[in-house]
Amino acid sequence: MKKLLLLSALFIFACSSDDNDIINAFDNTQIFDIDGNLYPLQLIADEVWSTQNLRTKTYRDGSPIPYVEDPVEWENLTTGAWRYVNNDPTTEEKYGLLYNFYAVNNPKGLSPEGTRIPSYSDFLHLTSFFGAPLAGATDEEIFLGFLADDSENPWEINGNTIIGTNVTGFNLYPAGLQRANTSNNLFGFSAVIWSSDAFTSDSQNPFVARWSFTGTTYMVGTFATQNYFGCSVRLIKN
Repeated sequence: MKKLLLLSALFIFACSSDDNDIINAFDNTQIFDIDGNLYPLQLIADEVWSTQNLRTKTYRDGSPIPYVEDPVEWENLTTGAWRYVNNDPTTEEKYGLLYNFYAVNNPKGLSPEGTRIPSYSDFLHLTSFFGAPLAGATDEEIFLGFLADDSENPWEINGNTIIGTNVTGFNLYPAGLQRANTSNNLFGFSAVIWSSDAFTSDSQNPFVARWSFTGTTYMVGTFATQNYFGCSVRLIKN
């Protein structure tokens, strides 16, 4: 009888371990934000990244993130906010939303539980892993490997069109950004993603990673921005 009980206990433990492994594997394939939006996760360059841009409208603590549509008001903000890509609500599902750095750096928490906003070092590691270390012009094949393989939503500028191969799994769409009221928003030919780092200790001039198609060259780089800029957000699982 004792042997039977021991075997039963071992069987239950083995099953529990298998179940936990399944749950953990499931946790590494997708994550939800506080609004219930689902984001696929993928192991890319030794880190688990979201393969879609963030589109939550609520901070992690449950507080709503204000929506600001007017570009002049946006430019003068000193608090967190979001807006639609290209000022078009139909872009949300594929392109995500744009956030200013006040939202990214907000103590209420922008990234969902169990994730974080990538640092500059994360982006440098990601791009270097595939041979494009945030240094500017890169090879076409490398560049296309970061882009979504989506013929219905190509990257396009001045009549020049490219479609990604997404061999990296990063699945980028050209969401552009929001900056000064009179500036080109780069929609359709650039992806600009916030890092959690800033140039100064008081969180001024935060860094972004940028993929940009000029029509003749393929750019993977970084630059320091202003806190009011609206950029995309990706996630890394903790």
